[in-house]
Amino acid sequence: MAPGPRDRLIAGTIALVRERGVAGTGITELLARSGTARRSIYQNFPRGKEQLIEESTRAAGRLMSALIAEFTGSGDPAEGLVAFIQMWKDTLLASDFTAGCPIVAAALCGPEVPAAPAVAAEVFGDWESLLSDQLERVGVDGPVARSLATTVVCAVEGAVIVALSSRSVQPLDRTGTHLAELIRLHLS
Repeated sequence: MAPGPRDRLIAGTIALVRERGVAGTGITELLARSGTARRSIYQNFPRGKEQLIEESTRAAGRLMSALIAEFTGSGDPAEGLVAFIQMWKDTLLASDFTAGCPIVAAALCGPEVPAAPAVAAEVFGDWESLLSDQLERVGVDGPVARSLATTVVCAVEGAVIVALSSRSVQPLDRTGTHLAELIRLHLS
């Protein structure tokens, strides 16, 4: 079954925000990308673009959380991290360094969509919890696991930003190497 207008609008918003940021995501481009009529926005998102950005941030967060859960299910947190870094490298290369993280874009769009940074913070918190839970399952002490999870989320998101700006996956390679070492240090 083909996705309905609401799902197409969310998917189109995620794609455009990844490529252009929130400020660069206009309604006209969004309608063209999603193949929906203008009235579909207000039928599905009564507050318009603001609500659409908030909902698309939540949806993108859920998608990424599912990937993180898949990667952390391997049992070895360092291996999961390496797989996650590889996913980002593949994404950046496939998009020719034009598609970043929509959650970061939402975190930075404060004045345009005032609630989006709080939504982004919830998503980042969910990612930290997923990683922290995995680290605790393999024997890392709770506060240390939480701190490591925060470090991983911040470092990977920062590496994605630097990789986009430098048009190189080296920042992800370097960050991944040292994060994996750090994780292994706490496992031994």
